[in-house]
Amino acid sequence: MAAPADEPLSRAARRRNRRLTDILTATADVLAEHGYRETNLDEIAERLDLTRGSLYHYFASKEELVTTCLDWVATLVNERLSAAARQQKGTASQRLTVLIETQLDCIVGEYPQMARLFLQPLDWPEPLQLRSKALRLQHDEIFRSVIRDGIATGEFTLADEAIAMHCLHGAVNYVPVWFRPGCQKDYKEMHTIVARQLLRLFRATP
Repeated sequence: MAAPADEPLSRAARRRNRRLTDILTATADVLAEHGYRETNLDEIAERLDLTRGSLYHYFASKEELVTTCLDWVATLVNERLSAAARQQKGTASQRLTVLIETQLDCIVGEYPQMARLFLQPLDWPEPLQLRSKALRLQHDEIFRSVIRDGIATGEFTLADEAIAMHCLHGAVNYVPVWFRPGCQKDYKEMHTIVARQLLRLFRATP
C-alpha cells in the first residue's frame, strides 16, 4: 500500500525513485539520439552501468519503458507550463511570454530531449504515435488557452490560429538546434529576445 501523500517516503522508496529517474533520463537520451527502432535496452543499461535484466526489474518490455519515458518527460514539462500559466497574472502577452520562457527553460536547459522526442516525424509504432499526439495536444492547449484569452480581449489577432501555433512551436523547438550557451547570448537574454519576437505573431498592434 502506498504511503499517504503527507508521509515521507522511505529510504528504499527514495532510492527506487532515483533509479527510475536515471533510467527514464537515459532512455530519453538514447531515443533522442537514435529513434525508437534503433534504441535497445543494452545501450540504456550500459549507460547506467546496469545489466539488461536489471531494467526488466522495473519495466516488462521496451515498449513499456518508452511509453513511461514519454509520459514522464511530457508530464514534467506540461506541469511546469500549467503552473506558470496559473501563477502569472496580467495581460495575455505577459502570460504568453512566461510560457515561452518556461518552455525554453525546459528544452534548452533542463530537458533537452523533449524537443526531439516530440518532433514529427519519428519512427514510433502506432500506439506510441497516438500517445505522443495526445501529449502534444495537452501541451498545445496550455498555450492556446492563453492565446484565446488574448483574442477575446482584442489583444491578439490571428489570420489562422493553427498556422500561428505551428509557427510558435516550430520556432521554440528549434532553439536547442542553434543556441550555444557561452558562445552567444546567455539563457535569460536569449529567452527574452525569442519571446519578444514570437509575440509579434499574435499581437494586434506592434
